[in-house]
Amino acid sequence: MPILVEPSLGDSRSKRADFLELTALFSSRGRSGKATLLSVLDLAGDAAVEEPIFDEADGSDLDEGIVESTREQAVASTFEELDYRQTSIGDAYPFSIDARNQMVISQGTDANHPGRQIYLFCLLASAIRSDQIQGGDELKDIKQEIANNFQICACLAAGGFLAGKVSSFGFPRATGDAFLPALRNAFLKFGLGAVRAEIPDGLPKELKDGGIDVIAWRDLPDQMAGKLYLLGQSASGSDWRSKSIVEYIPQFHGSWFTEAPAKHNTPAMFIPFPLQHELDEPKRDPFLTALKRRFWHEEQRFGIIFDRIRIPHLANLCLSSPLESRQNVESADKIENVGRWVDRTVALFLHGG
Repeated sequence: MPILVEPSLGDSRSKRADFLELTALFSSRGRSGKATLLSVLDLAGDAAVEEPIFDEADGSDLDEGIVESTREQAVASTFEELDYRQTSIGDAYPFSIDARNQMVISQGTDANHPGRQIYLFCLLASAIRSDQIQGGDELKDIKQEIANNFQICACLAAGGFLAGKVSSFGFPRATGDAFLPALRNAFLKFGLGAVRAEIPDGLPKELKDGGIDVIAWRDLPDQMAGKLYLLGQSASGSDWRSKSIVEYIPQFHGSWFTEAPAKHNTPAMFIPFPLQHELDEPKRDPFLTALKRRFWHEEQRFGIIFDRIRIPHLANLCLSSPLESRQNVESADKIENVGRWVDRTVALFLHGG
């Protein structure tokens, strides 16, 4: 059976929040809380813990009152994060946060709430990719399906964001099309741009997706040029910083089109974990001020970042739109794949598979 690795006091508030969500999801009671966090962080005054906590500056023992204050701050910041998630994600958030009693209550994996299933997928995928969830052969097939399922989530989020049309371009494609035929099909739907008839000598012959996973746009009523146009990269692993789509776009338009579809576009990065996963506690500013500054900083290199806080809500908007609109979003009909993956993964913990 897979194991859930416990967090440390030095982990970010976001990672500690993930742990509480996961323990609530895997618990037979469907809940976890302050006591859960205290027990795994050795914050409950366990007499068996003999190692003193040191001041990193001079190596001296920290006063117990200071240590206790630090512990309480860690718990408080974790629940601030959880409350932020609940407020930001709304109905697509699959947990209920009782801030007063510092409790996380799971709402289950109900297929009638696809936005919640997408959140759970992103939560579980993040934990598996970062080795917070570890296992042997039980996770082998689960891991192999993460990228394809996250591509579905990214397309749905793009559809919800633009309220437009989406082409799922990431490799491998469900249609099995090679690069140029798939590109030609996508931009026939787009209505602008002339894709090369063949790959010229000197350009890569075995190209998969040209660094582009999601192509999305919103038409104007007259169908003329000047539409909202998004190009996105879907990165389900911790190496997402090496995959900035911004650097691919000029090459994408310059190499594979004889007539570019547009001059202006919106670059985007889709990731299954919260951006604040890597954000330490600020020394002066409120946490949300620091987080807003981090989004501003990362946007300059990656474009709009769609993380776990944004994707479920936007995907829910897409999936709750009229059928005619959903049919314009490739992969919208594959949402059940995501739900089945979530159910299988949770079952490994509840029933050992």
